[in-house]
Amino acid sequence: MRLPDSEVGQIPTVIFGTVNGVIGVIASLPQEQYVFLEKLQTSLRKVIKGVGGLSHEQWRSFSNEKKTVEAKNFLDGDLIESFLDLNRSKMEDISKQTGVSVEELCKRVEELTRLH
Repeated sequence: MRLPDSEVGQIPTVIFGTVNGVIGVIASLPQEQYVFLEKLQTSLRKVIKGVGGLSHEQWRSFSNEKKTVEAKNFLDGDLIESFLDLNRSKMEDISKQTGVSVEELCKRVEELTRLH
């Protein structure tokens, strides 16, 4: 997929659906963008509460009768996109943690939303 006006260029993506009704996107990101988004995700986990009282790690982990395994090397697009819904004060907290301006964070997250 080509993102308009983006430094990212071509990003290979796969759209998938599950029997539970989930629709998702798997994208192969350049290393630099992955590292940036992972840092942003880590900061967001500290600010945004998980669903149903679960941590974001618990929510996205694999679980069956035998074991539970944490998701690894996985970016949660829903969590990252929720940055855009934060109030300005929380955006500024995240900006300080990541060392990136609020405006640049908004731009990069909005760019990510165009993957799907």
